[in-house]
Amino acid sequence: MTRRVISGRYADSATRLRAVRKYFGMNQKDFAANADIQYKSYNQWESGDFRVSIPGAIKLRERYGISMDFIYIGNIDALPTKMANELMSILRDNASNKSNDNGDV
Repeated sequence: MTRRVISGRYADSATRLRAVRKYFGMNQKDFAANADIQYKSYNQWESGDFRVSIPGAIKLRERYGISMDFIYIGNIDALPTKMANELMSILRDNASNKSNDNGDV
């Protein structure tokens, strides 16, 4: 499976979105559909090339319980404790994998 590197202007929020999606064990298409978000929009957010829209962030908050503070600025304390703990682990693993990446995709 090819893992796409997040490198856009909004890479930080895109990395957080990817971690949340991984936490819920979903692919992009299902994750977006369950929040009533168009797949193309969600894909652009998770690529890091586009900022998550306010209406989109609200839908993600309503469906998945992730705070807008977490989406936009990474405030993990604004999440439910169990989710925050697991997301910290996922984000830590992602950072470790990124630092160990030799560039092969």
